[in-house]
Amino acid sequence: MAKKQLTPYGIKVKKRLAERNMTLGELAAAVGANENYLTQVIHGYKSGRKYIEPICAILDIKMKRKEAKV
Repeated sequence: MAKKQLTPYGIKVKKRLAERNMTLGELAAAVGANENYLTQVIHGYKSGRKYIEPICAILDIKMKRKEAKV
């Protein structure tokens, strides 16, 4: 099975994590989610609707409404 590419949202999340020298595991702990689940969210396998706003707040990501559809 081919690896699915990051969603536009996932690209922003990964970029901000790198800029803040933060791991996905640290982000997962901060929002109260499992790291594997967040991996699925940023790759588009799961919607992660519950976590989009908290993630954007923590990473200071501004998103347009249509970009939030992951």
